Order: sequence, then C-alpha cells, then structure tokens
Amino acid sequence: MNISKDTELENCAAQKLGLKRGVVKIAPFCDVWKQYFEEEKELLYKLLGTDAVDIQHIGSTAVPGLSAKPIIDIMVGVKALNDGLKHVETLEKQGYEFRGEAGIPGRLFFAKGSPEFRTHHLHMVEYKSDFWINHLLFRDYLIQHSDTAKEYERVKMGLAQKYEFDREAYTEGKSEFIQEVLRRARTEKKTYFFPLNLDMYCATDDDGRSFGRQSSC
Repeated sequence: MNISKDTELENCAAQKLGLKRGVVKIAPFCDVWKQYFEEEKELLYKLLGTDAVDIQHIGSTAVPGLSAKPIIDIMVGVKALNDGLKHVETLEKQGYEFRGEAGIPGRLFFAKGSPEFRTHHLHMVEYKSDFWINHLLFRDYLIQHSDTAKEYERVKMGLAQKYEFDREAYTEGKSEFIQEVLRRARTEKKTYFFPLNLDMYCATDDDGRSFGRQSSC
C-alpha cells in the first residue's frame, strides 16, 4: 500500500513539533521538518532583511532519515553580531525569546515557543565563523555518510533511553561522538586551509546552554 505525500505530512505533523523542557524524546524523521524550516526561513529573511547573509537548517532535523528531537534548529549568519542585536525586539514580537549568548561566546541564541515547550532554536553567529563552519561540516558529513548518521542515531537513542528526564546528561553524552565526526569531516573537507577550532560545535539544552568542558563550547 502506497502512502501519499499528503498523508505522510499529516502523519508527521500529528507528532507535533516541539518538546517539553527537560524531556528527551527522539522522534522518527519527518519530511515536514524541512517544510517547517523553509517557512521560518522565509519569515526570518523578511524580518532581518539584508542583515541575514545566509540562513541554514542545522541539527538532526536537517539530516534526511535521521531521528531527532522535534525542535527545528536554525542558524543565521550575519556580518557582525551587532547586526543581529538590533533585531532582538523584532524577533521577540514573533515569539522568539532572546537568551543572550547562553554560554557560547560569539553566538546570539533565541528560543521559540512557550517557556515550557520549545519548537525552534535560532543561533545567530558571524557568517563563516568557526561555529558556522563546524555546524555545516557536521550536518553535511552526516548527510553524505548514512552509516555515520545511523551510528549517531544509535548513540542518541541509547542516551535518550538512559537520560529521558536529564537533558543535560543526554547533551553531554553526545559530545565525544560529535567531536569525532568533526575530525573526520575536517580531514575529508580539505577546502579549509586556515586554523579551525573543532571544539566550536555545541550541543545545547532547551535554553541553548552548553554543557561539558568549557573548551568544547
């Protein structure tokens, strides 16, 4: 029996985007996540104008076939953080709560949704900064290496079962795997000839706070 695209989207949408604070829940991949990102991307370009150099879908919901927490991670590249700061009030009017750097220097973090039920995480950083490059390296490596993506999924599922109500421990538990993937991606991607801080990739909790060693953030 073939399932229509519309039915597939309806089934995915029924899972409901967002996650209760502090809870770790991994949902099967849904194509509708890309649609949610595209809708938000269009809105953000309207709100930020030319200050948004580029907007990317990052995190596990950006990797086809990969199970993930049902929260859309969005990365906005700006020429300078001051270009982002002047839009804080505008973003807050659209439901984004500004959380400052949230423990990661060089990033402005916003969370959308109610304080107890986040649906989107927005990371605003300088375009082509280490944070920018590493998140794209990680995402693209998983997209191009399905075996690694499946391995990452197994890691996340195991941690989610172990730390269902401990988002901090879940997030910290992924750190070693993420850093290893970044090392592989950096070795494979030989187009970056400048020194790159591989530690500038941070898994975060509901409010964007980073965990683990300070150097990993």
